[in-house]
Amino acid sequence: MLSLYVRFKLFPSTKPLFVPHLAELMKTMATEPTFVSAVLSEDTDAPDDLVLFEVWNGTPEEWLSDQPQKPYRAVYDDATKGFVADKEVRFLFPIVLQN
Repeated sequence: MLSLYVRFKLFPSTKPLFVPHLAELMKTMATEPTFVSAVLSEDTDAPDDLVLFEVWNGTPEEWLSDQPQKPYRAVYDDATKGFVADKEVRFLFPIVLQN
């Protein structure tokens, strides 16, 4: 199991345009067999910052060999490239899991 932490720094006033695209991406990701969950959160101290936390079954290597080249990700990237000023992506490994 692995987690992805993705922090988006959006250009000012683009959040209402960006979020529907990311919500659609999350909906499509949810159909993937290795997908577990995803949560999009906003930073109340930084209104143009959003954090996406994803959980997947598998390893980072498996995720990287399968997910980035999915056609729906290219559609999302093209639709949102004008909204994201900066993006930070980190792979995290769960050390305690509680359901």
